[in-house]
Amino acid sequence: MITDNDVHQCRLQTIRDVIRYAMTQFEINNIFCGHGCADTYEEAYFLVLRSLKLNFEDSDRFWDARVSNAELKMLLERIEKRAVDKIPTPYLLQEAWLIDHPFYCDERVIIPRSYIAELLKDELAPWVSNPENVMRVLDLCTGSGCLGIIAAEVFPNAKVDCVDISQDALDVAKINVERYGMQDRIELIKSDLFNELGDRQYDVIISNPPYVTQEAMDNLPGEYRHEPALALGAGEDGLDIVRRLMTDSKAHLTNRGVMVVEVGDGKDACEAAYPKVPFTWLATENEDAMVYLLRKDELP
Repeated sequence: MITDNDVHQCRLQTIRDVIRYAMTQFEINNIFCGHGCADTYEEAYFLVLRSLKLNFEDSDRFWDARVSNAELKMLLERIEKRAVDKIPTPYLLQEAWLIDHPFYCDERVIIPRSYIAELLKDELAPWVSNPENVMRVLDLCTGSGCLGIIAAEVFPNAKVDCVDISQDALDVAKINVERYGMQDRIELIKSDLFNELGDRQYDVIISNPPYVTQEAMDNLPGEYRHEPALALGAGEDGLDIVRRLMTDSKAHLTNRGVMVVEVGDGKDACEAAYPKVPFTWLATENEDAMVYLLRKDELP
């Protein structure tokens, strides 16, 4: 607990000082950077600047700006929560960024992060030849709604269904849909995968489902303990949800439809479980085999 006396005795004066201090605390406490930041510098920079409501592009102008006592107390409290309590920065800020898009998030929902966002930025080319011809998109396990919102921007004529089993997640997604003014394009649906979708069919299905194996769940860094376990764990081999997608998605794809699914480190498990399926593994900026794509006629 940070007291006023702690603030008065603190020698930190500028934003530069606070970022340096935060980095040191993060290193001492061995935080895990896995929620949008690559290292302790990025983590400190993100936490301090956005706590002060400063834009990243303006940061150079404020390095040596002095922080008030009230600001410093708030920053020290957040640095302590990040370093000691291992609360991920996006939860402290109630803000996460994905391909230059800010999204609201809190502990009701998994923090937005997905390799699929990069692929959407490129309009799923070349597998989707004309984004304007995509009429219906399904985002399964939507969480905060981030991928569904990005998809609605990328495919300008599409109606997007964002589906999640968690009402808490859908409540957060609703905040983001409204912030992006997408209420007329995006429908939020509570459903256990396809169960409540009837006979709806889609040109594009995207999903970043739970895919963490039980062994990995047992050994997750402390930061992930703050996220809903429902959004992470997927059984012994991490494929509990993927198996259902493979079984049920074919009936919900149009003839030209494609399905894009993120599976983390599950490539070998997927190929072992479905040796006859011709998975296309999509390359992203930092990884080559975290996401697969299948056309309707390639599904089992």
